[in-house]
Amino acid sequence: MKTILLIGTRSKADFSLYLSHMMTSMEKRVLLVDVTAQQQYRHGYTRLRKEEQLFDFQGIDILCGPKSWLQIEEQLRINQESTTNYDVVMVDIDTPEALGSEWPEFDHRFYIGDEDRLHQTLDVELLHRLFDETENTELSKITFEGKYELDSTYFNNLMNNRPRWVSVEYFIELDDLESSLRFKMQHETIIPFKKLSKPYKETLSELISSIFHVHKEEVKGAAKQSFFRFGSKRKQEIPQFADTNA
Repeated sequence: MKTILLIGTRSKADFSLYLSHMMTSMEKRVLLVDVTAQQQYRHGYTRLRKEEQLFDFQGIDILCGPKSWLQIEEQLRINQESTTNYDVVMVDIDTPEALGSEWPEFDHRFYIGDEDRLHQTLDVELLHRLFDETENTELSKITFEGKYELDSTYFNNLMNNRPRWVSVEYFIELDDLESSLRFKMQHETIIPFKKLSKPYKETLSELISSIFHVHKEEVKGAAKQSFFRFGSKRKQEIPQFADTNA
């Protein structure tokens, strides 16, 4: 089992679902854990009732609500599951407070950032808390970038050069389709992977190649086969609004 931490105050839900989708195309069973302060996955992407925690999002299990690894295990047990049943457990954290809980030593830690000054300012406190809690400053960096040309040293200077970046920095260029693809995912519970830009898919392939130590072309080939499998199935109708009061 691979354990992955996604950290940063920028919303990582779209990215994590695209990444998880590519992993499932390689026949990996993925658990995506929502530890975000606003429960972004529960309210934005799932159709969970108030008393429910586990949701199947196109073959990806999303677990909402746990605040520690122990709570992940407890909630899975209620649903007749266990972390050992998964090939990948990916945890999304966006607050310093969540880092005070007991977490394992993650196999991979990815900082997901962008050029938004608000996110960068908040991420300084978040990453310092991560480094203090774990006594480990190693991290991989994934940056969503727009047309604004921000000095590449800006964030490192904010962090007093404390992070030890352990791989090449990954860049994902923002485009005009980002919002419309997010809304499609949220309202139709469909991952519109085919509509992602070629560079975005390329970056996802590189990430998965490094996580599983497989050739990038093998990852891309699996994603193509997965599209043909899902494309042959009839789209399921779902209610447009979640019943959160049931």
